[in-house]
Amino acid sequence: MPESTKTKQDFELIKNIFNVEPISWARYPDGRLVFISPTGQKFAYSQELLDQLAAEKKAAAKPAAKKQAAAEEKPAAPAKKAAAKK
Repeated sequence: MPESTKTKQDFELIKNIFNVEPISWARYPDGRLVFISPTGQKFAYSQELLDQLAAEKKAAAKPAAKKQAAAEEKPAAPAKKAAAKK
């Protein structure tokens, strides 16, 4: 059996990419990261795929951050008056 390591950095990586706190996890010498999700499912990812997923998540977060910053900078629009009834 290959030796594996269990680091806080891998725990944080799993939390950041997959939005779960794993029950257990292990990093193998070939770069694979294997973890067990809170639902009991076992997942294994290569380092290449983890890098790709992290980049995609980072890219997706940038437009959302820009929209939020733009919304905070815009002054509130004046409230529209209710139409008068005839």
